[in-house]
Amino acid sequence: MTRKTDKGDKGKRLWFKMVLFLAPRLVTGYFRLVDLTSRKIFLNREHEDYVCKKRPFACACFHGTMLFPVYYCRKYPGVAMVSRSWDGEIIDRSIRRMGYDTTRGSSSRGGKEALWEMIDMINENKYCSGLAVDAPRGPSREVKIGIVVVAKETGQPVVPLVSWATKKIQFHSWDSMILPLPFSTIVMAFGKPTMVPQGLSKEEYEDLRIEIEKEMLRIQEQAEEKIREISSGKS
Repeated sequence: MTRKTDKGDKGKRLWFKMVLFLAPRLVTGYFRLVDLTSRKIFLNREHEDYVCKKRPFACACFHGTMLFPVYYCRKYPGVAMVSRSWDGEIIDRSIRRMGYDTTRGSSSRGGKEALWEMIDMINENKYCSGLAVDAPRGPSREVKIGIVVVAKETGQPVVPLVSWATKKIQFHSWDSMILPLPFSTIVMAFGKPTMVPQGLSKEEYEDLRIEIEKEMLRIQEQAEEKIREISSGKS
């Protein structure tokens, strides 16, 4: 009995090692293909030109539309938080291949520790930071307070970034995540940066969280409207 279990465990470990080796390479290769074959349209790019290119920033993305922005922002040295789940290990290795550093945690497992580890890394290395602001369990497009805490403790401006695509797969998941396909038109929309000072009341920090959420919803609609225009031949 023990030998059979050992063999099964070895098989599972071997299978998982193969997945961990291959999946990150396939992920980065796929997004390289999407990037090379797709037309990119940028909305409100002045926020990238005057903020992102000049100083470290906290990038706020919705979980469902974050895939291409994660690949795009690899040019900015940064740190991202990844869950401790088994698929989080694949995600962790994938984004590390893109050049990011990572911390591991979520709201259910080690999230608070990972958030403060991220803050320490940002302050020590002058990193940019990235959070899926409605993750890990949603509700979709509802900003959590974590991005406000990061910005408060690092002095980074929060810069919303959302995307949409003409050709995509949209999954039936809690976040309705989209996977852009090659030969698409991808719209990237930057939002107005928000500074989060220290010393505010709990209610004032909540007001800033709501402000960030409203701005992200606004530019998400802006990106989707642009895609509708392109698809209808108006742009």
